Amino acid sequence: MFITHTNSVYSEEITLLDHLPWPQYVHQVANGGGMVVERGIKTMPAELIDYVLKGKHGAAEGTVEFIQELLATNARVGLILAAGGTSWTGYTSNIPRTDKYPICKVPPMGATQVFAGYLANRLGSFEYISTDCTSCISGHSAWYTANNMLKLGLLDAMVVISSDNGLSEEYLAIFGEHGLSKSVEEEDTDIVKFRVGHGCNITIFEGVNHLAAVKRDPIAIVTDMHLAAETHVNPLGISDTGAGYEKVITAVDTTGIDFVKTHSTFSEDNKVEEKLVKAAFGDIRLVNYKLRIGHTMGSSTAIETALAIQEEQGKFLSLGAGMGNVFSSAVVEIIK
Repeated sequence: MFITHTNSVYSEEITLLDHLPWPQYVHQVANGGGMVVERGIKTMPAELIDYVLKGKHGAAEGTVEFIQELLATNARVGLILAAGGTSWTGYTSNIPRTDKYPICKVPPMGATQVFAGYLANRLGSFEYISTDCTSCISGHSAWYTANNMLKLGLLDAMVVISSDNGLSEEYLAIFGEHGLSKSVEEEDTDIVKFRVGHGCNITIFEGVNHLAAVKRDPIAIVTDMHLAAETHVNPLGISDTGAGYEKVITAVDTTGIDFVKTHSTFSEDNKVEEKLVKAAFGDIRLVNYKLRIGHTMGSSTAIETALAIQEEQGKFLSLGAGMGNVFSSAVVEIIK
């Protein structure tokens, strides 16, 4: 399938959230307004999506116009909202609610089909609308569905919106409690843990027949994709054997790839991933974005793959891993 448009919002600046039970450094969308900068709380995914649609806070303009132009061609267009988890709101019981931490007014819609339908109604008339909540590989999982729909000829184009509430109190509490994310005390050490991030990506895919009809040049081609799972007792990590990674690496055609975009959370899981990549490809160049933008959870595979398309050249393998023991791979050829 062909990628004809991609647009993201994310932060490259690290901010200290010191009011939490586990003080952490995180990446926040700069000047996000709402709840993100002033109070150190979360920006709702609905706001992040709006940032991309409206070209705010680092996102480029033109995404809404591109989608509406696509819909005006009478193509059969689908929309998938990929969100990481099934809920964007709420508090955990062990998080104190103080003056620094006020109760937020939140919409009665989270990562649900209702919200996906709301987004679709704002943009135009779609033939297919769905959601995907597959942990940190949600972006790739939705891309996989898009790829299948286009290959089968059921749709002509797909719009995939990937976001997550990566800075929510729930996420920060879980990762801090389990010692997965980097705390304030560890910031100046060489301890390998990830920082949580925030972001949204919107990518548009078009099938070969439709692309030929509208005479549009793609920016990249997704030549192969695969999703897999492994059996592991810990849903927060990966097995020592890396069976899930091995499945998604060996299931796709990686002939002629120039580099690998790793999932790389800068945790102990890195060693397993890098060992398998080295076994498969030898001394190949590795690209990673999590030190730069943080771990953006459900949107990470989409944002990071899009960044590689925009900033690199050649053909690459994009890997993803998610809580719940799920894994993904995408082989992408960049066209410039």
